[in-house]
Parts: sequence; structure tokens; C-alpha cells
Amino acid sequence: MNTKHYILLFVLMLLLPKLSVSQSDRIGMLKQKVSVMSDSKEKLMYLDEISRAQRNLDSAVKYTNLESALAKKLSDNEYLAYAHFNMANALSANFNYERANAEYKKAVEACDSVKGKACLGDCYNYYANNLTRINDYNLASEYYNKALHLFFELSDTVKITGVYRNMGRQCVSFHLYETASSYYSYAFRLDSIAKDDYALALDFFQAGHSDYNQYLDLDSLDLLKSGFVKMKKALELAYKTDTLNRCTAGCLEQLMLMYTSYAANIQNQAEKIKMLDSAKYFYSQALKFRKDYDFERDNITLEICSANFLNLEGKCEEAKRRLFELEKKFDANPLRYNRYRAYLYRSMIWVLKLSGHYKEAVDYSEKFKDVEEATYNREFAVKSTKASAEAEYGELIRQREDSEREQKIIQDETTKRQRMITCFFAICILLAALLAFIIWKGLVRKRKNNELLAKQKAEIWEKNNELKVQNQKIMSQRDEIMAQRDEIESQRSQLSEANTRITASIRYAQRIQTAAVPSMEMMTKIFGECMVFWRPLNIVSGDFYWATQAGKYKLITAADCTGHGVPGAFMSMLGISTLNDIAAQKNIESGAITAAGILNELREKIIAALRQSGPQRETQDGMDMAFCIIDAEKNELQYAGANRPLWHIRNSELTEYKADRMPVGFHIRKTGAFENHIISLESGDIVYMGSDGISDQFGGETSQSKFGTKQLKEFLIEISGYPFDKQKTMLEDKIDKWRGIGISENPAPQLDDQILIGLKF
Repeated sequence: MNTKHYILLFVLMLLLPKLSVSQSDRIGMLKQKVSVMSDSKEKLMYLDEISRAQRNLDSAVKYTNLESALAKKLSDNEYLAYAHFNMANALSANFNYERANAEYKKAVEACDSVKGKACLGDCYNYYANNLTRINDYNLASEYYNKALHLFFELSDTVKITGVYRNMGRQCVSFHLYETASSYYSYAFRLDSIAKDDYALALDFFQAGHSDYNQYLDLDSLDLLKSGFVKMKKALELAYKTDTLNRCTAGCLEQLMLMYTSYAANIQNQAEKIKMLDSAKYFYSQALKFRKDYDFERDNITLEICSANFLNLEGKCEEAKRRLFELEKKFDANPLRYNRYRAYLYRSMIWVLKLSGHYKEAVDYSEKFKDVEEATYNREFAVKSTKASAEAEYGELIRQREDSEREQKIIQDETTKRQRMITCFFAICILLAALLAFIIWKGLVRKRKNNELLAKQKAEIWEKNNELKVQNQKIMSQRDEIMAQRDEIESQRSQLSEANTRITASIRYAQRIQTAAVPSMEMMTKIFGECMVFWRPLNIVSGDFYWATQAGKYKLITAADCTGHGVPGAFMSMLGISTLNDIAAQKNIESGAITAAGILNELREKIIAALRQSGPQRETQDGMDMAFCIIDAEKNELQYAGANRPLWHIRNSELTEYKADRMPVGFHIRKTGAFENHIISLESGDIVYMGSDGISDQFGGETSQSKFGTKQLKEFLIEISGYPFDKQKTMLEDKIDKWRGIGISENPAPQLDDQILIGLKF
């Protein structure tokens, strides 16, 4: 343990209460919210989140049943699958593996009906995990492979590596360590490429756990040391990601076990005490972690390890007493604790050997062997404790076992006969009670049906009279509705004619605006290879682009005016005409102008044109833009920005040049000069400039997420190697797919004008 680890553990203890309270508060808030909500898809989403968070089985049953009922009501098979999936996870966590399998099967069937590959893959993966707990390894392997196939189709590396880790863990259960290592290597390779620290923490944890299990088989301290390195790396990554969950708890417990095993295998007393202190430290941290994070139900490993501490301290009798108490606890609830029996028996063999009880050590060696063979269906050799004790007491033990086996056979036969008699009488009593209940239930149902029929007959007569009265009212209202319909039809005709005239005017305005901006032929002539993506929201656009050339200097801008549609188009025409005036008045060829200077002058002219003066500032309109001047001889670019950045890509690496946080127009917080940026260009460089219409576009799976500047920049890096005509097509397809066009029945609407200019040098 170094200083860094102690600091990380201290921070972890401080953060835990806050994180758990935050999660608890959110679930409590959602429970109150769904209790008053009407049935809807939003309520179904909240119920699914609540169901996933439940650890108590009764609460999980309650909310998964609510989710299932609402999913059926809304005919939403996807969330019906999630309801079965959540129920199965809750049952499995509470050791009801058979019922969990039935729920996983229902979830798989529901996923198949909606062709939900992601949900189906999760179901197969968790289904397989549950099957390993009941030792159905063949079917588990089949489902792991199905999950892996689905996740490969979806290119979901997070889920793929999760399946690889599960398959590796299954191989460790069979003591097939080389095969397990290959699965962990696959997962590690994918997670390293994705730079996913949390997934890498899981990879190191499973690899370290495999080394520890192999150490138990071979008694190799080298394997134990290798496990130390991997487990400490896993703990470091878990802290780094601030993901405080079972991975963190598992790392703490595994380091506790490793230090305990190391202390048991060294002779130097000072070193042994040091290792034992480290084991106790990790024990205390794991115990506190589980209490703070509500993991108390799985503290068996810690209880067994505390007994091992006593054994290392020479308190063998106290250690033996605790282990025997745990064995009674295991026998009372075998389904819950069977997975810990091998560890318990190994510890009992150790303490019995040290305390001189060799005969009992041999007995527990046999139990340990039975557990290993029953669980893994493989031969697993018991270590030196059994070998040394069996050599000394082998014959006596065999005789004792033969005698006990004969007595057990007699007892089993007697018990079997008594059980058969008891079952026979119990079945007879049960059948009689069932028959009486059916008869009583039938009589009660018949009486209720008769009462219900009489009540319904009276209601029908009453409603029939009400219908007659209502029919007379409807007849009188019909004439009034007919007159209103004729008047509405006349008004609709007038509105349609007015709309046609207005639309025609806007179409003509579109032709004027299109003529005002440079044509694609002009853009190609000035800049060579370039791209113009321009998608107005309402026929005419508040976004525009402008370009010109004077000698060796090339000027270009992409702008986003206040508003869109007709108001935005007026602003764009004002911007274009003002830029044309500035270009005509300035001696551009002299090189005395700068991009920032043009923006400063443009802002002054816009403020004057819009009369943005006086204390009230009659208008707050303006425009955001990125403005560039390109010196073709020097391979140099000047950039100045008003709220719109410039993105420069070289060798698939994007550099963002920040804009000044003020528009071209009046701005109450800042009226200073714009900053001028100088950029040296190289062959193959690409620059992009545009409005915020693409990044602010809503869409995605829920239609409630923005496309976002980060996703746009990543996408531009991805397509930057293609020709611009291909880039434009890919960009159009990406935006349409994000909105759900051709995918969803209700695609997200376009919310703003969109423009993106690309230049290649």
C-alpha cells in the first residue's frame, strides 16, 4: 500500500454517502411522480428506471408488475421485455434462479417480437450468467455466443467485452485458465482501443481473479504476485472513473484474500505481520464500502476471512468456532450460500490442520472435493492437508465411512417410507379442501352474477331514457352545426387563397436570396475544392454565406442572422449588401485590411442601419459569423469570429479557433474590437465554418437530445478524408437519420436554418 492508495481510499469514503443519497433521492422523486401521472410512454420510462434500481424483492415485484401492466396497456413490447428482464435480475439477485430463468425466457420472447437486438443481447447475457449459477454450463455457453453475435452486429464493444469477461469467468470455474486468459485478452484489446477506464478496471479484476484461482490450484507465489499487480491496477482505474460499485468492492475483497494467502505462505514473521495488517486494512475498507453502499447481503467472504485472520494469529479454536457457525448457516440456506462452500471448506481444512485435528481435516477434504466436482463436474485435487492426513488415518476412515454409509442407507429407506405416507395423506386433505373451495367459489360467483345482471338491467332502462332525451337535443343541434360548417368552409377557402399568395411571395423572395449569394460555380472558381451545405428552415433563410476575390486575397464568411424565415432573410440581405459595400470601398488588394477589421466595420454599419441607439436600443438584432481572408501566395488564413468558431483539420486532428462572445450588432455586455487570428496553411488542410443550426438540432433515439457540437466535430473528422461531394451527402444522411427521417413515424422537425461551409487547401 502506497500513499496514493490511501488518499484514493479516503476520497472514496467521503464521496460514498453523497452518491448514494443522490441516487436514493432521484428514485424517491420518481416514485412520487409516477403515482400521480396518467398512463403514458414517459411514465413507462420512469417505471423502468425505478424497477432497475430496486434491490428488495418485494419492491422489485411491485414496480416490475406496474411496468409490465402499463407496457401491455400501451402495446409496447420493448418495455414489456424490460419488465421481465428487471424481474429476472431481481429474482436472480435474491437467489431464486429457477423463477429468474422463466422471466429471462419471457424477456427473450418479447425482444424477438420487436426485433430489439440490444435488449435481446442483454437478455441472453444475463440469462447465461443465471444458468451458470445452477450449473447449466452448456446452455449458458450457447446463450453467451448468441449475445456475442448480436453485439457484434451492433458494433457495441462495451457489451462485447462484457460477454468476453463472463465467458472467461466461466472458464475459470472449469480451471481452464489459458482459455479464460484468451477471452480476457480480447476484452482488454477492445477496451484499450476505446480508452474505457471502467471496462479496463473490470478486465484487470477478472484477470487478477483468474491468477488467484490458479494460485490456489498450483500453490505458485509467482501467480499470486501477478494477481496483486492486476488487482491493484483494477482498483486504481475504478477510483479514477468515480464508479463506486461492485467492481470496487470486489477489488478490495480480492486484495484482502491475496494478502491473507500471502501471509499464510511466508515464514518471515515480520513480513507475515506486515502482510496480515494489509489484509486487515482491505478487510475494513471492504466492510465499510458494503455498508455504505448497501452490499451487506454478500459479506460471507469477509466473515470467512476474519476467521482466517484469527487462524494466522494463532487463535485456532475461535477461528474453528466461527467457521462451524457459518457451515450451519450454509446448511440452513444452501441455495444462497453454496457458491461459498469451497472457500469455507478450504479454510476449515487449514484451521483443522493447524490445530491438529487431522481426521476432521480429511472429512472436510472429502466435502471440499464433492463441492468442486458437483459444481464444476471436474476432478479437483485436494492439497497437501488431505494427502498427509489420509496417509495416516486412511484405513480407519474407510471403515468409519462404510459403517456410516450402511446406517445412512437404512435411515434413508425409513425416511422415504414415512415421507410417502405423509405425502399421501397430505394430498388427500389438499384435494378435499380444493374441491370444497371450488364449490364455495362457484356459489359465490353465481350469486354475484345474478346481482350484477339485475343492476345492469336497471341501468340499461335508465340510460335508454337518457338517450331519447339526448337524441332530441342532437337533432336540434345538427341544424346549427350545418350552418356553422358552411361558414367555416367559406373562411377556409379565403385562408387557402391568402396562404397561396403569401407562399408565392416567399418563393419569389427565395429566388432573390439565392441570387444574392455566390453560386457553386463561383465558389469553385474562387476556392477550388469546397462544400456548401445550406438548408433553410422556411423557404428563405436567416443563415447565409458570402465570398469574393480581390487579387491574391479570397474573402469568405458563413453567418447566422437573428431569426429565420422572412425576418431572418431580411437580415441576411442586409448583411450581404453591407459586405458588398465594404468590399467595394476597401482596397483589398493592398493587404491593409484584416478579418477582424471587416467585422468591426460591419458591426458599425449594422448598428447604424438598424438604428440601435438610444437608452432603449430599439432592436437587439444582429448576426453571428465566422469571417476569413485567405492569402493564396503566403498560404495564410486570417480568421475573426462573432460567436461562431473556425474548425481546422490537419492529419485527422481538429483544432478549434474560438470566436469572440459578441454578435455583429449591438451587444450590451461587450463592444470591444474583434480578435484577429493568423493560421498557417499546409497542403491537405481543411477548414469548416457554419451556424449552430446543425448542433442545436434535436433528434436521436428519444428525439429529445441535441446533435451537439462535440458529435458534429467528431463526424467532420470522420468524413474529412472524403471528397466534398461525398462529405455533403454523408452530412445530409447523418442529419436526416438523427431526426428519424425514414426511420421513425414521427421524425423530429427541423428547428433552425442550417449552413456549413468547407474549404480544402
